[in-house]
Amino acid sequence: MAELDLALREGVDRLRGLADHPLSSHAFPSLFLWREQLGLEIVLREDCFAVRAAKRGANAWFFPCGGEGGKLAFFAAHGGEPGLELFYLRPEDAAWLRDRFPGRWEIFRRPEGDEYLYERASHVEMAGGEFQHLRWRVHRIERELVPRTRVLDRESAVDARYVLDAWSSAHPGGGADDRMVALRALEHWEALGLRGVVVYLAERPAAFMLGFPLSEETFDAAVGKCAVDVQGLTYYVLRELMLSLPGRYRWFNLEEDLGLPGLRAMKEHFLPDGRHEMWGARRL
Repeated sequence: MAELDLALREGVDRLRGLADHPLSSHAFPSLFLWREQLGLEIVLREDCFAVRAAKRGANAWFFPCGGEGGKLAFFAAHGGEPGLELFYLRPEDAAWLRDRFPGRWEIFRRPEGDEYLYERASHVEMAGGEFQHLRWRVHRIERELVPRTRVLDRESAVDARYVLDAWSSAHPGGGADDRMVALRALEHWEALGLRGVVVYLAERPAAFMLGFPLSEETFDAAVGKCAVDVQGLTYYVLRELMLSLPGRYRWFNLEEDLGLPGLRAMKEHFLPDGRHEMWGARRL
């Protein structure tokens, strides 16, 4: 078992690539950003990695990512342990577990872990009646608030930190985990290969959003915050992030809603075009 530090990024990325694993949950930047909040540790083998999440339970793990032999080795080592619980199973992972260990696992849906997917083209165009509410807010910001967008660099990262501090001041006593994850992203954005934008309203830093590539055609919008309460600003900065990145990124992943009603409502309000469906499992 090892701590999640930056030296492990190459190994995790290699195994995710070999397994063609598309989930944000298993991507190294996500693991690194949430390591303290979830108590994450990793077992990294040549052919597989598995992540233990101490704050999810006494024996809680993300489903292992890697080849057949590596996954079987994980279950040989841990499959008989009491209280073993698995998170972030794709439908094919659930099917693999049923096939390899019939009758030995309770397998169930975890909709709070579903990752929301948004197609770049439809959200850039905002065409049709379903986009009316979003289109109105974006156009109002453009018309009334003098927006300007800057790609994240060392100078604009200072302005992003201002946005985070303003957001933190507006949420006293709450959002501590969110603040620490966003702060870690801004402190390590270069080492993690994060890309993003900062939005200014009337030349004042107002919002930022940054993330990382999950695949050749999918980008993960991992962290975003707003310094001011302006209707539609979160969606506006997401759309600006889409516009700032190469056209090969067809899909944008806004990650899970954690079962939080407000977060779920926001992600539904943004009109997702699909989801990565998540399952969980418990040892019988």
